[in-house]
Amino acid sequence: MRITITALTLPFLFACSSQSNNPKKFLENYSQYCGYAYEGSTNFVDLSSGDLFEHARLIINLTDCEDDEIRIPFHIDEDTSRTWIVKMTSQGLHLSHDHRYPDGKEYDNNFYGGYADHEGSSSIQYFPADQRTVDERPARAANRWAKEIDTVNHKYYYRLYLNGELRLETEFDLSQPIEL
Repeated sequence: MRITITALTLPFLFACSSQSNNPKKFLENYSQYCGYAYEGSTNFVDLSSGDLFEHARLIINLTDCEDDEIRIPFHIDEDTSRTWIVKMTSQGLHLSHDHRYPDGKEYDNNFYGGYADHEGSSSIQYFPADQRTVDERPARAANRWAKEIDTVNHKYYYRLYLNGELRLETEFDLSQPIEL
């Protein structure tokens, strides 16, 4: 009986392990989309600065892809000041928000973000605010960002949660590369 239970349990355990948090596979999912730009839209916004996103043309540019780091410039209309950086570090997968002025100078509160938590998978990763982010801007302790790559439907999502509630979701169509 013990062998039968083990044999029946192995496929289930294997299926569960294939869905477990896999930041390396998450980074690998970007590779098929690198080298192109993609247009998106706002699906949901409940932020004081929400009007910035609601009717804007949103574009991500996946041109800077390495095995352990992806840089994703994020354009809101003509504003090209934002870049998301998803990078494997010795502490784990990290998301940073790099904001720069047109002359290349960094914003005062730059490189905020967090390390991926245990709830992610090969298709989605969650990044609660890290200590540096909280130290620089205590209000961001409520922040948890999510990045999702849906390789089946060719969609890319960026989400911001505040105190566990969704406050912003943008969606990008990865099936239709665009010219910048």
